[in-house]
Amino acid sequence: MNYSIILKILSLVLWTMAAAFSACAGVSAANAHSALESEAMPSWICLIAFALLMGFALYLPSRNAPRKIFKKEAMCVVGLGWIIASLVGSLPYILILDCDISSALFESTSGITTTGSSAFGSFADFPESLMFWRCLSHWIGGMGVLVFFVAILSFLGTTGRILYANETSANSGGGIETERIQSGAFKILFLYLAISAACLAVFRLCGMGWFDGVCHMFSAVATGGFSVYEDSFAHYNSNLVYWAATAFMFIGGTSFVMMLAVLSGNWRKLWQNTEFWAYLAAAVFFSLAISAYTANFSSGAEWFDNFTQSAFQTVSLMTTTGFSTCDYDQWKPAAVSMLFVLMLVGGCSASTAGGIKISRAVTGVKIAWTAVEKSFRPRVVRNISINGKILDGDGVAGVMSYLLIFLISIAIGIIAIAALEPNMSFMGTLTAVCSSISNTGPGFAEVGPAKNFGFLGAGAKTLLCVMMIAGRLEFYALIVLFMPALWKKF
Repeated sequence: MNYSIILKILSLVLWTMAAAFSACAGVSAANAHSALESEAMPSWICLIAFALLMGFALYLPSRNAPRKIFKKEAMCVVGLGWIIASLVGSLPYILILDCDISSALFESTSGITTTGSSAFGSFADFPESLMFWRCLSHWIGGMGVLVFFVAILSFLGTTGRILYANETSANSGGGIETERIQSGAFKILFLYLAISAACLAVFRLCGMGWFDGVCHMFSAVATGGFSVYEDSFAHYNSNLVYWAATAFMFIGGTSFVMMLAVLSGNWRKLWQNTEFWAYLAAAVFFSLAISAYTANFSSGAEWFDNFTQSAFQTVSLMTTTGFSTCDYDQWKPAAVSMLFVLMLVGGCSASTAGGIKISRAVTGVKIAWTAVEKSFRPRVVRNISINGKILDGDGVAGVMSYLLIFLISIAIGIIAIAALEPNMSFMGTLTAVCSSISNTGPGFAEVGPAKNFGFLGAGAKTLLCVMMIAGRLEFYALIVLFMPALWKKF
């Protein structure tokens, strides 16, 4: 194990957090007239100093680290990077709100992993700078802290591909194959910034103020779900705002690699992309199905309002964003069931969305269909393909292994949360676990869109934090941290 390269990269995690805290301090300074901001400013200064000093403490002994990084170190960096970012990100809540550690860690982890679950039911005590940090943590985590590092760290060279693959789900249907990883990551970063700028401009045109627009842009593009209002997007009561957010949530859940290919003129990538068309078809179908099932046909205007709500919630849960315009927990069971399925499936690979990913879901269906056909036609041979590529045996095994780990993690999580929270309903327990592993945010019942996770005990909150990080990193990068073989020197 090359510990020096691990420390060197982790120092950049801390410096990235320091830069983010500096932006929050700028927001605090701009609102210095507020009593809440006057109390918050010293905390931001301390946090910036802490992150910088800790970063230097890791960098100085590792500044001469060799340039080469292997898969073992990459997996370690990814797992530790998310844990450190979540821990450091919890400090603003502790210092400014003086809340308990478990709630602060839950809020921070939910932000960094773009989950969007909240442990707070009221934002009355939140200064604007802390609200800004909540949403900014989504934006940082949306593309993954380490993707930014791969984009700017020339010392990683082409071995940065290992980090990129572990961070972006590139191995599940998308990936940069022919370009050097540094160039590819830069392009993704620029695309991310361009989409963010476009989202902010559209939100401003829809009537949002600068602060609301920036914060909701952070959450929408990153498919996070934190809002500056307790009632989320329902605060605006505007179909125009709802459709604008729906569009950018959908974009955030689309493969960035595919979007880059299309922007470069390679339209063939779009036509061959099974995942994108399945993603689009699912969004349209479930929007129409839920709308038809819950609609009030008394007038055209009411039907359109209903369709808007249905499309918004469909895309919000399918992209694992978690914004809400209404308490969809009160919808009919069939509509709730469809939303629950979408929560598990998630968006496209190489996007900011969580969940199983459309590519894996489509591949899993194809594998199951082939297995059924072989039961009565044992000699038939069918190739499993996704996005125009035939999967080999390792690819098929990888998809099935992930689906199995996903289901086992949900089963273990349900049992553990039920033991820690014996008075919680089964639906509440089930969706709390599923929404955390899928990085969706709100669930149903006790953790529905009109409620929060604040009632949970410290043990349950901490366990859900682990599930959020595991789901965001697709399990492997977190699991290997607890395997002794990872830490051996060879």
